[in-house]
Amino acid sequence: MTIDSPPPLLDANGKWILADGRPSPEFYLYMRALDIVARATVSIVNIPDTPLPDELWNEYFEAAASDELIGLTTGTGKVTFRLPWTVTGLAVRASLATAQASGSIFTVDINKNGTSILSTKLTIDNTEKTSQSAATPAVISNTTWTDDDEFTVDIDQIGDGTAKGLKVALIGRRPPP
Repeated sequence: MTIDSPPPLLDANGKWILADGRPSPEFYLYMRALDIVARATVSIVNIPDTPLPDELWNEYFEAAASDELIGLTTGTGKVTFRLPWTVTGLAVRASLATAQASGSIFTVDINKNGTSILSTKLTIDNTEKTSQSAATPAVISNTTWTDDDEFTVDIDQIGDGTAKGLKVALIGRRPPP
């Protein structure tokens, strides 16, 4: 992108400001090209605190499914939580405060309203603290997460019993208002 001159911020055709008063994607591209912080309020047009178009309405929900001190055990409903709005599921993650050293691979399931959202469950390999580096990545089979859906976390399999501090994260995209 080549920048020749400043944009007309209040132009008549609405190129830089959308009908609802938010800055247009073109405005953000221009601001990025100038290395100006795009979330700042510009006094001329009073831009609201709006996410950039490429990170528009991404949401991250994390729940602790245990404390940090006691070894984890298998079981259902280790934590229950609800989402505050509708999102399209993009990813899931699990992490441990203390990794297990050996044994069966640590395996977690996430349920929405009583039914698993995963066709391949979350795993955390031995000596690892995160599912991000798992040999077998999780696969989401249900990506429609609606406002007030009830989510529960199950621990389906543990290894040597030394794993502690389980957290589970849901990452999704909320539709713009």
